[in-house]
Amino acid sequence: KNRSQESPMVSLQTYSKDGTMVVPLRPSVKDYAWGIRGLDSRVARYALESGIIDEVDPDSPYAELWIGTHAKGPATLRDGSTLEEAVGGQLPFLFKVLSAGKALSIQAHPDKTGAERLHDKDPTNYGDANHKPEMAIALTPFEAMCGFRRIEE
Repeated sequence: KNRSQESPMVSLQTYSKDGTMVVPLRPSVKDYAWGIRGLDSRVARYALESGIIDEVDPDSPYAELWIGTHAKGPATLRDGSTLEEAVGGQLPFLFKVLSAGKALSIQAHPDKTGAERLHDKDPTNYGDANHKPEMAIALTPFEAMCGFRRIEE
């Protein structure tokens, strides 16, 4: 469920030591089937603690938390405006927190030029003109594999 009212955490304004204001963002939550279910999911816990959702369904997957300007899940500010409006355009990246409960498939993405070309040619299958450089930083114990098994295996 989305909150109809702001939680106290979302309405906080935070100031750094030099007096600069930090504006809390409301990320978007994705419920892909491979996500960890219920409160075992960090995505669910972060969404609950930040006021994005009112409660965590123990049977629902909580897979990704998006912070960015992507049209399929834009982050918003507490006044309801989008992050894209606040920064005056799209960000060149999409920050994600993943809570993977199952092995994820191999992903291969084109570079920026290739992504633009493919999107222009076939936007149905290539819905995004951006490249997707990725970096993984584990917040909890995480096992990642790189490369392929030998044929003998």
